[in-house]
Amino acid sequence: MDKLLITFMAVYETRNFSLAAKQLFISQPSVSVQINQLEKQLGLSLFDRSGHRQVQPTPAAVKLYATAEQLQRTWKQGYEQLKQTAEQSKIKVVLGFSQTTSVELMPRVIESLLADSRFQFEIQTMNSESILKAVVDRKVAYGIIEKPIVADYVQQTEVPGDQLVLAGHPDEKLWLLREPGSGVRHYTEAYLHEQGIVPQQTLVVDSNQSIIGLLTQGIGKTLMSEGVLPPEVVRQSLGQQYHRHFYLIGLDRQPNVQLADLRNVLSRVMLH
Repeated sequence: MDKLLITFMAVYETRNFSLAAKQLFISQPSVSVQINQLEKQLGLSLFDRSGHRQVQPTPAAVKLYATAEQLQRTWKQGYEQLKQTAEQSKIKVVLGFSQTTSVELMPRVIESLLADSRFQFEIQTMNSESILKAVVDRKVAYGIIEKPIVADYVQQTEVPGDQLVLAGHPDEKLWLLREPGSGVRHYTEAYLHEQGIVPQQTLVVDSNQSIIGLLTQGIGKTLMSEGVLPPEVVRQSLGQQYHRHFYLIGLDRQPNVQLADLRNVLSRVMLH
């Protein structure tokens, strides 16, 4: 809508130039100038300024406000219709991120993904096996997981990953384990087997944030991505062998060309 009409409506509704200025985030003199401009264009007076605080609309202002309200409704309806048309023309894409990759990787790539106007993205967070199942069931177009997989009709691309560390005090007896199907659980079990460790006590927790909460209170120990740990959590390096990659997965045949091309977009932004 026209700037002068928007200012007029604010003054009409508040009956006060200063309050209208606050609503519009402009100065009171700017409001006065714009109302004067509109009055000159129309060749008539819109407000009686004889009062100390409130101004009173003239009969002409009452008629103009009714017209402006109708214009505003028409503008809003047209804007929403155009917006819906634009959204409907986009391809809706669901991406699955594991709990770790949603923190480690997603913030680094989401801006580049959103810049591609062909797609309307939705992000879902779940463990690696759930993401794989969702990809196979076509509930998720592409997933980013923490462990390599072998599955029929699923392509995987290796992308930069993270460094796992032993988080928590080494003398702790309680091992905090992610649920089966989690990428971190996969590497934790490999570590325990490699070290010949049989945990005396375990607690399965299906959320990285919940595990971090326990670690910050000095409860338990676990393998976890160093990048998601707050500074106060004690950690121990596990060396390069626990520097892992993430994996971009998706069906080898997507239903349309643009979705197939999205794999190249995802690979490119994740590799940089």
